[in-house]
Amino acid sequence: MSGSPPPRKPALRVAIVGAGVVGLSIALELRSRGADVAVYDRGIELGGGVSIRAAGMLGAAFEWAAEHDKRALAALARHAGQLWPDHAARLERLGGGPVEYSREGALVVARTAGEVEWIASLTAACQARSFSALTLPLKDLAVREPALAPDLLGGLWLADDQQVDPVLVLQRLGAALARTGVGLRFGRQVDRITAGQHFLMPDGEHYDRVVIANGAQPAPVFVGPRGARLSLGLPAPVPVKGQILAIAPIEQGPRHVIHTRDVYIAPKSRWILVGATTERNRADTEVDRDAIAQLRARAAALVPALADAPELTAWAGVRPGSPDDQPLIGQTAIPGVFAALGHYRNGVLFAPATAEIVADQVIDGKVSPLAAAFDPTRFDNPDAAPHSPSVKGSDN
Repeated sequence: MSGSPPPRKPALRVAIVGAGVVGLSIALELRSRGADVAVYDRGIELGGGVSIRAAGMLGAAFEWAAEHDKRALAALARHAGQLWPDHAARLERLGGGPVEYSREGALVVARTAGEVEWIASLTAACQARSFSALTLPLKDLAVREPALAPDLLGGLWLADDQQVDPVLVLQRLGAALARTGVGLRFGRQVDRITAGQHFLMPDGEHYDRVVIANGAQPAPVFVGPRGARLSLGLPAPVPVKGQILAIAPIEQGPRHVIHTRDVYIAPKSRWILVGATTERNRADTEVDRDAIAQLRARAAALVPALADAPELTAWAGVRPGSPDDQPLIGQTAIPGVFAALGHYRNGVLFAPATAEIVADQVIDGKVSPLAAAFDPTRFDNPDAAPHSPSVKGSDN
């Protein structure tokens, strides 16, 4: 009929493998841009891998300001930290409840002369990268955090660092995705995906794009229409075990996140978290009581009241590392397949920035200068698979 509007283009269909905080955040961002999204996970709960075991610190300044050989990572961390206020507000609005988002900042404290020098170098690095960093004399340190031990030698206030409760974040993400029409498909082991004009999942569903965000688990095998295996060009995940102690909230407990070189204390409303060990190439989740005892001793040296506070629980998780300890974000060697992997100990922090980067590439084919440093094929870049759909040329 003359004058009739053109038919609407079908929504881009995207499958995400992995229901951790990164995969779920990508799903929410893609859905907000009009994609038809489904999330697959082998588990039966949101964030059942490492996300639900995280501490929820959004420590952009503490984690990355002093990493002189990882400038791109520091820039990503800073950008992610800037996204978190709006991201938290969106989760609370769409998810129907709080995420315990806090912008109260974090303290870094020194117990030895060597740590005083380390704090000085961290301060300079923060200032060079536009992070707020205020050196605190002992009297000001005690005023800001009365729970601290009196024998500390100095401190640093990082006003840009934030925190959330990751369990609440996962709950709000799940509610937000359900409310916005994203399919959540739990108990779905995705070991094999067929790549042709579209991507065929094991349940028979077809998608235009696939995002791999399954943490430390092996990526699915991709095969062509005739069964030939296709290379994603990704390195094997590097597992890094981390153990955390949860202590009951106490009246004399800390009010702020507290860091040293070898321990952190993160107070939440339901517990005080103390962590974490760093055990590279360990993929088990067994709790080592000696390691937990060492964490408590280090925490009690900073906050004496924690020495006798009741223990609620302890757990171990496996962080998804990479060969260079930097994320793998972007299109793989198979056109139409994207990675959001290798976030190591900062998956919660990086989640909104990774979601933005992946959505830019999936929807618009846009690779920002910030994203370029995290090309997932930087370790190995084989020829693109001949039977895979191209990002710009496939049917949508």
